[in-house]
Amino acid sequence: MAKEKIINIRVETDLKKRAKKLAERDGRSLSNWILRLIQKEIKKEAKRDKVNPPKKM
Repeated sequence: MAKEKIINIRVETDLKKRAKKLAERDGRSLSNWILRLIQKEIKKEAKRDKVNPPKKM
């Protein structure tokens, strides 16, 4: 997948440390781990939309 944009976010030090540990446990970089979380949520939303499509106005 081509990487097109950079997203900068600020998080508390402890939150970053904990997320990094989870990413390492999963064998991923923190960046890749966060990307997978975003993708997972988008897929969940897409499935939800198929079950309950938005009402047309």
